[in-house]
Amino acid sequence: MSQHLPLLLSTFLIVTVYSYHQYRELKCSTPSGSIRGGGDEATCHLVLKNEELEDGRDLPIGTGCFKEEGPKGEEREYCDLVCPKSHTVFIAHVDQGHRACFNFYTYQIEKREDEWFLWRSGKCLNSTINYRIGCKHDVPFDTQFKNDNEILDHLRRRV
Repeated sequence: MSQHLPLLLSTFLIVTVYSYHQYRELKCSTPSGSIRGGGDEATCHLVLKNEELEDGRDLPIGTGCFKEEGPKGEEREYCDLVCPKSHTVFIAHVDQGHRACFNFYTYQIEKREDEWFLWRSGKCLNSTINYRIGCKHDVPFDTQFKNDNEILDHLRRRV
């Protein structure tokens, strides 16, 4: 058994290393820039990134976002994170000092079938906030979408 331990460990390391990462930034802003939930509704746009700290590629404002009633009758806005078939999606960073957006209460990531969304509700709908999102895929992202035009077509078909 001890002679097979190095082989087992190296096999485990090789299997766990192969995960393909993609990053997103969901930028929501109000005309006033309020972080307290003012009178103006925020508009959101998604930024696609191959690396977490790169500038990325902006998608048009509102693309992939839609409104829906939440389980308690509250209004929610869902925005598609374009992380289809990801095995893990996580919020890597949220602006600090925010006064109206609270995880699990007024925003959260939600999986529906093979798609991932971030929803906002309550005063968070009227607040300026940026979310940095990470997606982990088992296969390279470009095997699902060859270019940004295919991503835009996918998002437009959803809404």
